[in-house]
Amino acid sequence: MSMSQGFKQKCIEKGYEHFAEDGPENLSINKISKEIGYSRASFYHHFGDIDIFIHELLDMHWQIIQQFNLTGKKECKNFYPDLYVLLAQNPIPLKFSKQLFINRNNPIYNYLFSKAYNESSKIFVLKLFSKQFSLKNNEETFNLWVTVGESWYSRLDTNDLSAEKMQQIAKDVMNSVLKFVSSDLYSKIQEGL
Repeated sequence: MSMSQGFKQKCIEKGYEHFAEDGPENLSINKISKEIGYSRASFYHHFGDIDIFIHELLDMHWQIIQQFNLTGKKECKNFYPDLYVLLAQNPIPLKFSKQLFINRNNPIYNYLFSKAYNESSKIFVLKLFSKQFSLKNNEETFNLWVTVGESWYSRLDTNDLSAEKMQQIAKDVMNSVLKFVSSDLYSKIQEGL
């Protein structure tokens, strides 16, 4: 790897961590440059501007998601606890995904969040979810999974990414969904459809 490629890779890796920890609105080229020991001018020489840099971070995230999916398909046999153990082993990518979720008002972040979520669902997660709750692996189950996942992400505390805590959040979300489905309100809504 050339010195130029090494610098670029260091920037992307450090920027990925900063995006994950602090969000895209707090990305600081000054801070990243200082942490890796290079000047801001070097950064702008390699990336041009912050938007190009962010696209590089998004590309890196997509590559990480693809590797996560391959590992998940191979290693996860059950929804509980396997999925949450795997997530706990990948805290920075999980925090990056949470930032994409939080910042979904930006179409680019929304697109990547949805694309990654759908891809993970297709490759291994929906199968585990369907098996866990004895559901058919179909569009209706996928829609339920999306709803559950969005609620899970909204409750996810990035200060505690232990497998146990993330699994508990998932169980709490599912209990809420199951209570709602068995409620009178749900029956009334169904009648109105």
